[in-house]
Amino acid sequence: MAADYDRYASLEPPLLLDWLLTQLPGQGRRALDAGCGSGRHTLALTDRFDEVVGVDRSQPLIDLARRTRPHPRIRYQAGDLLAIRDPEGFDLVFSSTTLHHLPDLEAALVHLRRLVAPGGLAILVDNVAPRPTPPRWAYRLGAIRDLPADRRRHSFQQAWWLLKFRTSAPWLDHLASDRYLSRPAFEQRYGRLPRRPLQRPRPHPRSQLAQLE
Repeated sequence: MAADYDRYASLEPPLLLDWLLTQLPGQGRRALDAGCGSGRHTLALTDRFDEVVGVDRSQPLIDLARRTRPHPRIRYQAGDLLAIRDPEGFDLVFSSTTLHHLPDLEAALVHLRRLVAPGGLAILVDNVAPRPTPPRWAYRLGAIRDLPADRRRHSFQQAWWLLKFRTSAPWLDHLASDRYLSRPAFEQRYGRLPRRPLQRPRPHPRSQLAQLE
């Protein structure tokens, strides 16, 4: 599943990554990728930061990141986001489509905020939806809807693979465990943090962003 997820993510348009690179400082010291998966964003952060820590609770994804996206300035570690301890703090705390997996969102938000060094930045991106868990048919319909666009960007074989992956039972089982916030709930709960979330252009139509400065 880890390798298939990495292939799927690599075939998606890099809208978030392209946007992220426009928001980062010219050069920073330390960055944290909380929920780094297979390390796609983690590796990109090495262009701007001297040290990058990528954390994910999935050992298979961390193993994959170490094999496929190693870098002398990256330290990958498997573990719980709430267990991250770092007295130095980070110039950037970044998390993408991770926090909706956590049972205690409030604790996670407060913890990530504490990991930001003075003068640092937190960029937190997550999906939003009208209901906490969309039905499986909505994902299947979305996969069929996206097929023409996938075909324009990729070969027929890759586009067909994306369709099969997005409608596969393991992937739908994974999505069935997600618990999304609505857009108003996102703005309300992320807005409780000590500093006001700043709304930026969204990198994905189902994503919402909180940027804390």
